[in-house]
Amino acid sequence: MNWSPIQDVIDWGSVPDWFGAVGSIASVLFVYLGLRREIRARRSDDLRKRATQARLVSAVAEIRGASVLRVAVANESDAPVLDVAVLARLVAPDDPDGTPVELAAAKHVRRIPGRDVQDLFFTVAAQHRLRPGDTVLVDLTFTDHDGNRWHRIGAGQPEPVD
Repeated sequence: MNWSPIQDVIDWGSVPDWFGAVGSIASVLFVYLGLRREIRARRSDDLRKRATQARLVSAVAEIRGASVLRVAVANESDAPVLDVAVLARLVAPDDPDGTPVELAAAKHVRRIPGRDVQDLFFTVAAQHRLRPGDTVLVDLTFTDHDGNRWHRIGAGQPEPVD
């Protein structure tokens, strides 16, 4: 006996119909997640290929006295790198996870040929006296032969600059 004046007109279907609907939704979700994973993998491969030359560009800092810093920027690739900006920063010995302090103004080099090393000398600001045990990080920003702009901090991996 139905106590409602409105008759039940909704047909909820059968159990196989429900299983079919859930299966369809699950398969669409599965395809979506697979495509998303494939797109991420391709982007990662593309970035890895683009960074081939960028990984071959590095810098090493050498302390020369209390106020002079020599930075050797090496381009180990066969192609030149362009528009190189070099910034030397001092890592505080008592706070290695803190923010590094800029030692001097950035230096710029227009072009470093392939298989070449460019030496840059920085005169450190008077308030920062260097000691032989100090840790100096070098920030490199440069453009590779294909026109991609990169940023590299110390020995870390190069990151694309947008």
